[in-house]
Amino acid sequence: MAVSFARYQITAAALFALAIAGVGLVLDVATPLAQAGGVGYVALVLPALWLPWRRAALVLGGLGTVLIAAGYPGAAATGGPWIAAGSRGLALGALWLAAATLGRSRAATILGDRAAHLRALIDTTADGVILIDNVGTVQEFNAACEHLFGYRADEVIGCNVNMLMPPPYHEEHDGYLRHYRETGERRIIGTGRVVEGRRKDGSVFPLQLWVGETKEGKERVFVGTIRDLTEKELTAHALRQAKEQAEAANRAKSLFLANMTHELRTPMNAVLGYAQIMCNDPTISKSHRQAVQAVMHAGNHLMELINDILDLSKIEAGAMEVRATDFSLWDLTDGLADIFHVRCEEKGIRWRVENMVDEHVLVHGDHGKLRQVLINFLGNAVKFTDRGEVVLRVAREGDEYRFEVEDTGPGVTPEAKEQIFEPFHQAEEGRSKGGTGLGLAIARRQIELMGGAMGLDSRVAEGSRFFFTLTLPPAEGDGVKCAQRDVRVVGLAPECRVEALVVDDVKDNRDILLNMLTTIGVTVRTAGDGDEALARIRERRPDVVFMDIRMPGMDGVDALAELRRAPETREVVCVAVTALGMLHQSEHYLAAGFDDIVSKPFHFERIYECLRTHLGTRFVYEAVDPAAHDARQAPIDVAAIALTDGMCERLSEAARVNDFTEIDTLLDEVAAGGSDSRDLARHLRGLLRRYDSAGILAILEKVRHG
Repeated sequence: MAVSFARYQITAAALFALAIAGVGLVLDVATPLAQAGGVGYVALVLPALWLPWRRAALVLGGLGTVLIAAGYPGAAATGGPWIAAGSRGLALGALWLAAATLGRSRAATILGDRAAHLRALIDTTADGVILIDNVGTVQEFNAACEHLFGYRADEVIGCNVNMLMPPPYHEEHDGYLRHYRETGERRIIGTGRVVEGRRKDGSVFPLQLWVGETKEGKERVFVGTIRDLTEKELTAHALRQAKEQAEAANRAKSLFLANMTHELRTPMNAVLGYAQIMCNDPTISKSHRQAVQAVMHAGNHLMELINDILDLSKIEAGAMEVRATDFSLWDLTDGLADIFHVRCEEKGIRWRVENMVDEHVLVHGDHGKLRQVLINFLGNAVKFTDRGEVVLRVAREGDEYRFEVEDTGPGVTPEAKEQIFEPFHQAEEGRSKGGTGLGLAIARRQIELMGGAMGLDSRVAEGSRFFFTLTLPPAEGDGVKCAQRDVRVVGLAPECRVEALVVDDVKDNRDILLNMLTTIGVTVRTAGDGDEALARIRERRPDVVFMDIRMPGMDGVDALAELRRAPETREVVCVAVTALGMLHQSEHYLAAGFDDIVSKPFHFERIYECLRTHLGTRFVYEAVDPAAHDARQAPIDVAAIALTDGMCERLSEAARVNDFTEIDTLLDEVAAGGSDSRDLARHLRGLLRRYDSAGILAILEKVRHG
């Protein structure tokens, strides 16, 4: 309707202008001196009042000028050129005076209309709009702002905008404007952020503020658009903030874990490094060797805990991966027995191992995750069992292995079974015993990652049985590494010569690696940083470089880059030494050009493996425990060995009550009975080391009684 009316108005004004022009032209021709025609042309600008264009009066004035000029020849012929020129000049003056006056009036009217339209637009928008000048004085304050802040526009316009701000924004705002005027540095302008506003009643509320800038002539004008954060918008904003904070916290946690891993591994390198050196020293006494071995076991267990923390971080990040290696299930259960036999003794409960897997079997799988799952289940079993026993069972059917942990604890209710495998969920008994509620969730995730399935059988007040199955194919390697668990390297093969350079800024780390290598006959030089390492290599090229990553000055990565650039050192084998335990960091170092990576704490086997893999080095070995080694290499026929009825009964009784001290004493008597008896005693001691009372009873049932 409005559009049709506007078109009608423009058409009518145009026709009116044409009519005036026509009348003026008729009068111009009919009047001898054309005075009436000139007056008519002056009236030609009147239709501009109805035309919607700012320059309509100028256009019509131009048309009148053309018509006045067109009538000049006729007027000059009638009244003379001077009279015609004078009359026409007066008409032109009157015409342009009217056009200018009408044009200015029309422009003011149009600007006023546009200002009214803009005001209507600002007032009807749902968001608050505030215009302030260069010093913060409010110029415009729309209806939405009146609703938000509770002020009328006339109460705010002309005042400083900081009246709408609570502390600290109230005190800081003028400083922001002054800083911007002086430096042109934008802190708020052109951005949106969440701030707080202050209503007329003094209450404070959250709002989203966007600030833009424009100019009116030479003066800056700042436009603020304000949106009240309703409950829905507050929730969405809180979620966005929480997500950003969580991502920042996750980045900080990853950095913290990386740094803490480095800080923990560095001192543990000295503890475990020197413990290994002392343990391999043939001059120390048996009692001291046992003490050092206890330190090594405790230190290795602590390192497993550190690695578990890293695994938890990987699970949270969805970055957990399977690391399959060859390992012995016999050794795995041995190590667990060492840990949990002591814990069970401390609580006064029995500990039993039923391992139905042959001790010579080597499998391929993720040793670390399997060990962590079993420690989790066994730890819970010991924690919740106050009387009775805890049993670890391992059985095999082809490549399928079944693991069970059974206890005589309080059991789990049917309702709790559905919850205890969820993160942070615990049964009532679990809450009373403490813990985070993460262990079983992590264990289930790790079993699923390894391709297994787990279950739980439990009866309240009778106990629980956690079980799972895994497919563990035979070991992929030649079994050398696993077969050598009872032997140690004592030197290089006679035909081998190796020179190594050890680079580390920490003297203890250099000394440990130096001792490990020189003990077996490797020639070793040392350097304290990357620059010194390059100088040593230029003096004489080594066969292998063990390069620490984090060093002051030139670090390991930069030193490696220098080595790879020089043709004469490009092929030197360079092994990265790091206390960082993240997989992606290892991949980064391999991509940088390192041939291999050794993690701190150092282990003899890992150092020697690097020499074997990259240099083809061969070694001389000796048995750590010849008796145990021989027992493993030569299985015995227990049915062919005879024991007296009294000895069998005493051993069986001690095994049934888990009296391992008595068993150890009785085996000394058995070993004194001859070569077959010594073989039987060695075999039973192997079971004793794993606290496998069920295995001892099974062997005793097979021997001949006599």
